[in-house]
Amino acid sequence: MMSNKWFDKGWFRWALVVAATIAMALVSVYEYSWTLYTVPLGKIFHISPASPALGLTYTIYIIVQALSMFVAGRIADRYGPRLISIIGGLLTGIGYISSAFASSLPLLYLTYGFGSIGVGIIYGTAISTAVRWFPDKRGLATGIIEIGFGGGSFALSPLIQYIISTISYRAAFIDLGIIQLILITTLAILFAYPPPQWLPKGFNAEEYEKKRKLIKRSKYDFKFTEMIKTWQWWVIYISFFLIAGSGLSIVGHLIPYGKSLGFSIAAIIGVFLFPFANGLGRFVMGTISDYLGRPYTMTLSFGISGISMISVAFIPKIAPLFLALIFIIAFTWGPLFSLFPPTIGDYYGPKYSGTNYGITYTAKALAGIFAGYGASVLFTNYGIKETLVITGLMAIGAAILALTLKPPKISTEIKAREAGEKIGERSK
Repeated sequence: MMSNKWFDKGWFRWALVVAATIAMALVSVYEYSWTLYTVPLGKIFHISPASPALGLTYTIYIIVQALSMFVAGRIADRYGPRLISIIGGLLTGIGYISSAFASSLPLLYLTYGFGSIGVGIIYGTAISTAVRWFPDKRGLATGIIEIGFGGGSFALSPLIQYIISTISYRAAFIDLGIIQLILITTLAILFAYPPPQWLPKGFNAEEYEKKRKLIKRSKYDFKFTEMIKTWQWWVIYISFFLIAGSGLSIVGHLIPYGKSLGFSIAAIIGVFLFPFANGLGRFVMGTISDYLGRPYTMTLSFGISGISMISVAFIPKIAPLFLALIFIIAFTWGPLFSLFPPTIGDYYGPKYSGTNYGITYTAKALAGIFAGYGASVLFTNYGIKETLVITGLMAIGAAILALTLKPPKISTEIKAREAGEKIGERSK
């Protein structure tokens, strides 16, 4: 257990943000660099890079990552994030290394899925760090950490592509896996949550509310069983599914989509551009949401992303225009991961944030079914234009739903239970 004196040092929580951001960057290659492996893997297994069978690997990753976040969040909320994060680093590295030796698709599903557990663990503990340590700057802190996940592969994807093209895809899996093993497990040693009721020096919740009137917060810490009984959470969950599914389908199939539209070279450039814009958008929109409010920022961001997705289907064959739209899509889609965590923290409190955001994040698992397998079926059977129109409409639907959000009311049942808990604490 780390001494409480460290918690009062102003730089300590920012050091945790740096550690969490680096760890997120290292695990991000599971998601944002996957498309680089589809061509060599397709050759090895004698299937198309855009085939549903290969796309199922990506689907399994998303489902496993999302579900493991919920479990890891519950463990971290109860026992702290350090040990579970170290385990997450080990799983991530081992999974990536073992994927190099998968001699069949079922084995690839197993190894990539195994490593995905570690990704979910690191993601969950890193985001919960921002929610707990930054009641004053949740959007900013979450945005910085999300730069790691959204933009980390911007730096790592060129390295992966270089290793694949000069040596082999197996070498890329092994080399990156070793780096993950060493660095993530080392950084995880720093992971810690602040003591209960901790607040940064000089922070006054009431003054904060007055200055930022568009940030609406609940004064009660909801357990996840209470959270899922509120209509706001279901709106959040459906919105999460719609916007996540729309963008993930592009992330996982950018090269096949680009080739289908006549942008073969531009699509490869887009693979490197996407995570950069994605990470930048998470930071910018996360910061803006601290002032504009989460729902309005979601509507603005997701709406632009959806319109841009539909636009890609109908543009002329001008590579710079294609890349410009890919940049806009990534910049406005990625913020979902820096907007929903602080929304859960604002509406349902920080105490159970690991568990609450973990169960909310399972919407990504459902989105992964569409993004990995479902989008492959759509693309194969109906074509690229129809697929992009559907994904664009999904994003626009999420934007519209976000406008309905407001903090949940505390039910009479919850008030009674809370009063009973306070009486019990006083009698101890």
